[in-house]
Amino acid sequence: MSASDTKKPPTKLPFETAYQELEKLVRRMESGEQTLDQSLEDFERGVALMKQCHQSLQAVEQKVEILVKDNQGLFSTEEFDDDAD
Repeated sequence: MSASDTKKPPTKLPFETAYQELEKLVRRMESGEQTLDQSLEDFERGVALMKQCHQSLQAVEQKVEILVKDNQGLFSTEEFDDDAD
């Protein structure tokens, strides 16, 4: 793998796929069985995946806010309450 290959941003992956790959990278790095160079490559990839996941979550949050209607049928933004029954 050339140095230019490791600098490429990750291909846009579905959130679930990016998150699963990020989890695998973390487990591999935590195992301590990699070289320093391999760990650095995984770290760089992990940062890129983390940014992608964060952007995906922000986009979904914006969509949810847009779709929430108030009791008069008008769109409004509301905080997500994950404790609601």
